[in-house]
Amino acid sequence: MKTDEKYLEELSIIKASKHKQNIVRILSDKTIKIPSEIGNVLEIKTNHISANLKELKDMNVVKCLNEEKKKGRLYRITDKGMFLTEFL
Repeated sequence: MKTDEKYLEELSIIKASKHKQNIVRILSDKTIKIPSEIGNVLEIKTNHISANLKELKDMNVVKCLNEEKKKGRLYRITDKGMFLTEFL
């Protein structure tokens, strides 16, 4: 399968970061998770997870389901994110 050119930049950003790759892989099982759950699995501080999630959200790879919350933000993978996981 050939990747669409518009996804190449996002794919390169994700592939350049182990944290982003792992976050996308964790969410690719279509679960909904909060940053601390992802951080616990990866053994990474929540602030690092949150920063990576923000970047992934800006690229439309993940979606925050309750952005108005300060704590307990829920994240899930998008269709675009699922497509990109095929190339990780």
